[in-house]
Amino acid sequence: MKNKGAGRINDIFPILLFLVFTLAALGIVLASVRIYQQILNKSEASYDTETAISYMQEKFRSHDEEGSIETGTFKGLDAVIMRNKVAEETYVTCIYAFGGYLRELYIQENRLNECTEESGVEILEMGDFKAETISDGLIHFKFT
Repeated sequence: MKNKGAGRINDIFPILLFLVFTLAALGIVLASVRIYQQILNKSEASYDTETAISYMQEKFRSHDEEGSIETGTFKGLDAVIMRNKVAEETYVTCIYAFGGYLRELYIQENRLNECTEESGVEILEMGDFKAETISDGLIHFKFT
């Protein structure tokens, strides 16, 4: 005669085994999603920083003349000020942070006072931007 209790265990065991494997697979998928999100967040932060640095490097290269780049202020905000002459007119490029963005303003130098902080074109999201001249030809940037 067969044991009725053993028959029930034989019927339930494959279902329980399937549930254990399903829960384990679900746990692995959820852990993988969390790790992927962390990697993605770090990658985005790194991308923004590298983009800001590359942007500043290219601006410096395009204004590669002695005395054409200086640190200063624009409407009370830390700024990098770059000057160049075009057809007997002096133009100024101001790079500064305002309203959560790194901004660039390109205008004739004599019209600079007419502009407001919002006048600059939004380049990329940025909380804070500091620029200071360390020595002749060396500028230190801090991006947040």
